[in-house]
Order: sequence, then C-alpha cells, then structure tokens
Amino acid sequence: MAETVTLSIADSFYKAKDRLTAAERALVMESLLLFAQNPRHNSLNLEKIHNGFWSTRVNRDIRIILYPYGKAWIVAYCDHHDKAYEWAERHRVEVHPVTGELQFTRAEVVVVTVPREVEAPLARFDEDYLLSLGVPPDYLKPLRYATEDGVLELLDGLPQAIQERILDLLDGKPVVPPPRIQVQNPEELLAHPLIQRQFHLLQSLQEVRQALQGSWEAWRFFLHPLQQEVVKAHFGGPARVTGGAGTGKTVVAIHRTRTLAQRYPEARILLTTFNKGLAQRLKIALKGLAGEELPNVWVDNLHNLALRLYEEAYGRVHIWKEEEYRPVLEKLSQGLSFSSDFVLSEWEMADAWGLYTWEAYRGFSREGRGIPLSARERRSLFEVFQRVWEGMQAQGATTFSGVCHRVRTALEEGNLPRFRAVVADETQDFGPAELMLLRALAEEGADDLFLTLDPGQRIYKGPTSWRALGLEVQGRSRRLRVNYRTTREIGELAERTLPSQVEGEVRGSLALLRGSKPEIRGFPREEAALEELLRWLRWLLDQGLEPHQMAVLARTHNLSKRVGEGLQREGLLPQGLETDGEGVWCGTVHGAKGLEFRAVALFGATAGLFPLRTLLDRAADPQERALVEEKERSLLYVALSRPREYLWVGYWGEPSPYLPS
Repeated sequence: MAETVTLSIADSFYKAKDRLTAAERALVMESLLLFAQNPRHNSLNLEKIHNGFWSTRVNRDIRIILYPYGKAWIVAYCDHHDKAYEWAERHRVEVHPVTGELQFTRAEVVVVTVPREVEAPLARFDEDYLLSLGVPPDYLKPLRYATEDGVLELLDGLPQAIQERILDLLDGKPVVPPPRIQVQNPEELLAHPLIQRQFHLLQSLQEVRQALQGSWEAWRFFLHPLQQEVVKAHFGGPARVTGGAGTGKTVVAIHRTRTLAQRYPEARILLTTFNKGLAQRLKIALKGLAGEELPNVWVDNLHNLALRLYEEAYGRVHIWKEEEYRPVLEKLSQGLSFSSDFVLSEWEMADAWGLYTWEAYRGFSREGRGIPLSARERRSLFEVFQRVWEGMQAQGATTFSGVCHRVRTALEEGNLPRFRAVVADETQDFGPAELMLLRALAEEGADDLFLTLDPGQRIYKGPTSWRALGLEVQGRSRRLRVNYRTTREIGELAERTLPSQVEGEVRGSLALLRGSKPEIRGFPREEAALEELLRWLRWLLDQGLEPHQMAVLARTHNLSKRVGEGLQREGLLPQGLETDGEGVWCGTVHGAKGLEFRAVALFGATAGLFPLRTLLDRAADPQERALVEEKERSLLYVALSRPREYLWVGYWGEPSPYLPS
C-alpha cells in the first residue's frame, strides 16, 4: 500500500470502533489513514506500551492500540485512553506452537475451581489433543477442569476459531485438529486464509478507507468451518439449514447464492425470502459480498415474484385478504352447525393446500385439526368453499395461496421458465402454497433448493410436513449452533421462552459474546413504563449508541403508535418499516422479523398481549388454541433475540406467562 505501511485490521478493532460515537469513529478513521501514510507523524504520538503493543493518539482521549508484526502493523483496538491501555495490558499476541496460528489471547487466565461432584466436560480430552486444536498452553489445565459455564467464561479470552472448536467439543461433535500453517514470514501468515478470519490484511490506501467505513456487522461475512462446509456442499436434492437467532443462516444463504452463481454461471439463480424489506437487505448484502450485482442472480421476495409471474402467465388479478373473504364465508355458512371461526380456519387450510376439487378435499388427511368431520359435513363445507372460490373468480380475484398454486401450474406445464437453483431464507413462515411454489420454481436435480429457517421463529403459519409437499431433505439437513450476534445473556433469556424441542429439533445455541444482563421491569401502569423506557434510551445515547442502532418493539400497531408519539416528544424521531432515517426504529414485533439492532426494548411484555387475548378467543378448538400459543411464544422469542448487546423488557400489571422469571 502507500509507501511504507501495511495494515492488518483485527476483528477486535471493529467491535471496539462500533462502540464509539459517530464523531469519535470519524476521528479514528482520520488518524488511521494518516498512520497508513506516515506512522511517525508528530500528531500521532506513537509510543510503545504493554505486551509489545503500541499506542497512537486520536485526540486528547481516544487511543488506537497497534501491534507491529513483521513489516505490518496489526490494528488491534480503540477506546478511551484508560480503557485502551487496560485492554493492551490484558492481551497478548503470539503464534501457537502447534497450529502456527497467529492469536490474540487474554493474558490473564481465569482459574476455575471445580467441586468433585460437578462434571468437567473437557476432562476426557488430554492436553496434547487440546493443544493440537490451537488452545494456548496456559489455557489447557483451566479448560480441562472447568464446568461448562467455566469453559464458556474461559473462551472469552480466546480467538473465535478456537472458541468454535471447543464449542463443537461441548456439543459432542468430533473435531479434527487443523493442519499446521506453513509460511516463510509474518507477511505470509497475515495473508493466510485461516488468519484472515481474525485479521483483515489491507493492500492499498483505498482498501484501508473501505475497511474503516465498514463495521463489525461486515465481519459476519466470514464463515466458520460448518458454515463453509454447508455453503460449498454439492447436494443431491433439496437441502435444509436450521439454527436459532444469530447463528448465521442468512449469511449462509447469501454465500450459498454466490457459490451457486459461480458454479452455474450460465444458469438463472433465485435468492428469495419472506417480505420486501428482507429481500432488499439480501440484495444489498449479496452485492457487498460479491463486489457487484451478479448478472445471473435474481433477488426478490416470494410474494412479489409470485404476483409478477402470475400477471405474466394470466394477467392482472385482485388479491382478497381476510377482511374480504371472511364476511362472505360467514354469510354462506350460516346454515351450518360450525362456528364462523372454525369455517374460516378450515377454508384457509383447504386454500393453502390447493384443495379446489371435492376429490382433493375429501381425500385430504385432517390429522391434527381437532374437530373430526363426517363425509357429509365435509361435503357441506366444501360446497361453501366452492361458492367462495367461484365468487372470487367471477370478480377476477383470488387469494395469495391461489396465486401460488396457479403460478406453480404454469411452471409445471412449461409456460413459465424455471430457475436452475433457488435459495430461500426465513422459510419457517412459508405455508404449503409457498413451499410448493418454491419446489416448482427450481428445476429438479442437484443443488436445486436450499432453504434456511428457524422453527422457533415461526410467527405467521403453522408447521407443515415438508415430505407431504415433495420436499425430501433426509440426509441433507444441517443445524447451526453457534450464535455470533447476540450476547450469551440475551440469547439464554430468549431461548427460555421456547420449549427445549421445537418440531423435533433440540433448541439451544452457544453464544461467543458476553455482555450485560437484560433488564426486565414491571410497572403499575403503561405511562410509568414509557417514562422509564425513555430514560433507558437516553442512557444508551450517553453510552455512545446512535439512535438508528436502537429499536422499540410492541405487540400491536396501536401500542407502537403510542410509543412513537412518546419518542417524538423526546426528540428521538422514530422511524419504521416504510421510513428511512437515523431515528430510533419503532414498530411491531412482526415488522422487526429478520432485523437486528445493538439495543432493543420490548414495550408491553404483558399478559393479554403475549399471548394476544383476541387471538386466543378466536381459536376454534384446543388444537388451534395450542397453535396460537406456539406462535405467540415464537413472537416473544423473535422480540427478545433482535438485540446484539442491550435488552430492556417492560410490562405493566401481570407479566406475560411466557416471560422467563
């Protein structure tokens, strides 16, 4: 790069920089650009401090911590003066004696005393094996004799790659020691692909500028070994990747899309997701990863894509929503002995599965529907359903499920072109119609479908049997277990809202980050909760967070509106799904699906809101009520898993029965 200095920026620097204010980050960027061109500039006041680290001055308070390595400088950390120097005292840089990896480690090792009756999960692994995994020598004994909580505490002082290997051991997975890195000099080591996960080597002044404009969020594009394996795999058919919030499912979907675009350069690849906002974020992220828009990749949300393909095949159509078809169903079913809620639920089931003929509806298994039906009752219900569908058709209308089924037919009959491969993110909320459409959009064969989901975040649709839809993923399912986004404290609280198993999958993830304990506060009334919420937001601003890094979530639109009015009175200028800006994100939990923030407040974790009483009252039978409760639990999980660092939960009156104590 510029005449004298090569920089390698550590992930620890990105994390620290993101905690500074915007003005402080700008000064850090200015100082590093100057350092890259002239490290001995008088204004930088470069001086050696602790453990081989050096300090350079940003202003009277902010310092950047660097480490000289060969002909390069590793940019390690930045913070206010005392905190920056304390960080340098607590850390060291070394090359591991067995793996050859360059490592930042915490200099002081926490010694954990374990009572004999408490199990030490790593005790069965000998020190030589742990050393071969890259564990530093002075961490070997403490790790082997620590409880699981003690191991997690010790991992905070180790590089991410080592953390992942130890977490895999805790998860019962076999871990093969990495081959020793063979290099001739420090510059080659910094350029090694394994080292690039922790140290980002920059080759020009332009790369320095681009790197400094990035953030820790950009670091998520580096894949850990299991993610890399999934992204590069050759699958013989549909593949399914599951994982809790923060485990990198979306990152994997983006990388998989680029891999498929490179693997099949002459073929069309589709990257799709649940809604328009998520699709736009995927498009931006994919371009950021690839450096340009990939010419053979289409990015669109499934709803928009289906409507566009429908119009291409059949012409314009009006989409009926519940407020249009519900009164028609109520009127036509008045002579039946079923509640209007049950008729609506049964019709939506038939519409979702495309049961548009008597033969299809009569032969469909209603297992799990709760209320059994005789053949005569099925017939009377189907006659009502048929009249509704005929009425819609006469008006040039259909439902979105109807759009999906008609487009699927056009694809299967060859009237619309298919994609070579389809990658779909957030598929837990796709119902039968959408999943059958995904199957039809992709040509059947190797690498055809790649679907990511978290069953614990299903907040719109009920669970669906993939096998019944022709999506056979046996032997091609993978689960991501390491949480890279949320702190352990927040992740554990969120997971406790769900049962230990969801749809046969054991829940739980292992978080790499530690942070502050979530605040759960009870109040006598809503106004008192709002006052305390505003105080908390002001405190976050004092900590250096920007307004757009915060979000306030509520269960209903009306409650969200009242919160937004409170934010406006405080001068915080709330923004939402349809508005771009630099204010605090304010909206419903449903609207925050797929988003993440540094800090999140859930306003109104109150009985009657979680679960929403009106939804429970409308449930037609015990099975449907159980499904409502399951989705309401998932909605609370979505809310609690949106923040990376700070979580505040407020309720008034009785707390939600799902809220962990």
